Order: sequence, then structure tokens, then C-alpha cells
Amino acid sequence: MVEREDLEHWRQHGWVWLRGYLNAAEVGEVAAWTDEIAAWPEVPGKWMRYYERRAASPEPKMLARIENFVPYHQGLAELLVGERMRALLGELCGEPVVLFKDKINFKLPGGAGFAPHQDAPAYVDFGVHHHLTLMVPVDPFTRDNGCLEIAVGGCERVILPSNPDGTVRADEMKKYRLEPLLAEPGDVIVFDAWVPHLSGPNRSQGPRRSYYLTFNPAADGDHRADYYARKREMFPPEYERKAGVDYAAIGKQFNLANPFD
Repeated sequence: MVEREDLEHWRQHGWVWLRGYLNAAEVGEVAAWTDEIAAWPEVPGKWMRYYERRAASPEPKMLARIENFVPYHQGLAELLVGERMRALLGELCGEPVVLFKDKINFKLPGGAGFAPHQDAPAYVDFGVHHHLTLMVPVDPFTRDNGCLEIAVGGCERVILPSNPDGTVRADEMKKYRLEPLLAEPGDVIVFDAWVPHLSGPNRSQGPRRSYYLTFNPAADGDHRADYYARKREMFPPEYERKAGVDYAAIGKQFNLANPFD
């Protein structure tokens, strides 16, 4: 399922950009389903809606992310976690994979970016040290709307020197050339959780929505239920939080480089 040159790029850099992987009908379905999910209400115990807060703004509360949507949407589950995608990820991983977590980042106009980071430090407590993420753009990625920028040659599986908030230090990031991925709907991007990456703010007039589905080798076990149980305890959506609890502190692992508290 992966061309030889793409597989070699994956091995050298820990990420690969597959252009036109979804057909036009699938692209249309993903866009329609994204609008559908964005309208889901706040329901404690199910999908998890997170918001970005902006002071002195006409829209102070803006949808930033929805997590844990796969159990509640059959179409997206079949397309993004079905046999075809698992086969693709299994080929890159070298063995069968299982879903670890799932989210949509909306990055609406005016939305903030994501600071330089690795995903792996947020996952290592679950006893699995290899994760790979399938990224599926809903909207075209541009520099103006904060496209993914990913390190070239940054696939070594080590935690890089970091700031107190877990983001990668600026001096460390200077060691890497960052490649902006100006992807289109229909493209898919796969990247290893150890590869440092970032994205800028959305300065455009439209959204930059994208799906992120993270998998781990099936041989390492299915940790998805454990992950979301712990995240719901330590960094739940606003509408599930208990008064007086500092979730920004206790849930830092689950909010790495994100523009919301």
C-alpha cells in the first residue's frame, strides 16, 4: 500500500505525506461528517469538547477540539479506523496496529497554534513506546492557516530537551529543518510520535480542520479505554470539571502544547 520511496522516507524521517489517498466521495463525506460532529452538544461521559478562550474577542469561547468521537460515528470509524487505514499503518509500523486515541483539531479563524513538541511524552505512561498518528486534513493546509510543520530527520526515539511545560526548547528545535506540509483534502499524513512538530496560528478567514488518529502496535495491547478514563479524570472538558481542581496542573501530560486550559 506504500510506494518504495514513501516507505524509505518514513524510515529516514518518521513521517510520510501520501497525496490523494482518499477519493472525492470520501473527501466530501469527511467534510460533511466534520460539520455534523462540530454540532454535537456537550454530553458528559461521551465525546469530549474543548474550547479555546480568547480575551477581548467578539467570540471569547471557540471550539478547538473534539476527542473520543470514534465510538459515536460509524462512518468515520469505518473510513479512518477500518481495514484499509489499519493496513496502511500496519505496513509502516511493521506489524498490526490498534487505535489508541482520536481527535479533531478545528483551528477556526483566529485560533492559536501549537508550540514545538513531541507527542510521545504524553503517552509513555501507558507502557507503550511506539505510536504513529494518521492525520487527515479536512481543509487545505496553508501557511496562513497554520499548517503542520514537521522536522526532517527527527525520528530518533528520545525525549528531547524540554521547557517546564513539556514543549521542546527553542535551541533544540534550531537543530532541525522544518518542512511545512501544504496538504490538501484527500491527502493523508502519518507521523511517528517522537518526531518534533508544530503549527502556527490561523490568520486566514477559514478553518484549518484536521483529524488525528493515533495507533500503537496491537502486540502492545489496547490502551484506548485506559487513556480516556485517565484523561477524563485528569483533564476533562470544562463541563465535566469539579470546582477547585487545578486541571492545568494535574493534567499537564494531557494538554501538551495545546492552546487551551
